[in-house]
Amino acid sequence: MLSLQRMLKIKTYKTIWTMGHKIRKAMADRDAHYKLAGLVEMDDSYFGGSKPGKRGRGAAGKATVVVSVEGRGRKAGFAKMHKVEKMSSDNIRTIAAEGFAKGTVAKTDGLHAYGVAFRDGDHRHEAVVVDSGKQAPKLLPWVHTLLSNIKGNIRGVYKGVHHKHLQRYLDEFCYRHNRRFWEDQLFGRLLHACLHTSTVTFSELRA
Repeated sequence: MLSLQRMLKIKTYKTIWTMGHKIRKAMADRDAHYKLAGLVEMDDSYFGGSKPGKRGRGAAGKATVVVSVEGRGRKAGFAKMHKVEKMSSDNIRTIAAEGFAKGTVAKTDGLHAYGVAFRDGDHRHEAVVVDSGKQAPKLLPWVHTLLSNIKGNIRGVYKGVHHKHLQRYLDEFCYRHNRRFWEDQLFGRLLHACLHTSTVTFSELRA
């Protein structure tokens, strides 16, 4: 954002900060039109600074994020990321209903909530048993590749992101990932997205 502020010669950081979130909203609205299909890896992770105590599921002070990404053999397909209040079957079911095409196969670990969420409906479920944290990247490789990339991006570029605004940064990452093979078209596509979405105000962002 600081580079964009200098480039556009905008004096106040508040203005450029708001502009950034408006662009991220346009990215999210555009990607909402697409549904994941085929084999979709799905797993949850936790965002937040290092703190003493329990790690992973149930850790205090962390934001819970569900990652879904198409597995297309040697490359990852489209991806979606959702910040949720908790890992519940209802939240997983909602993510699948809104973002997965009919007939999609959801590949997850053995968490009970996944099994309940996919028990009925338009999607099939493939659960893999993960005996340790070291196995997860091998059994769900694309999910963990994306998680490594976005966490590194947040640490390197933003130093940290408030839980309140985390979803928009997830949306930005997914938008860029989903169009990584069309970099020469990225500006035109983003401009189109910004022109065809509703805006968000500074007061709404700070509410």
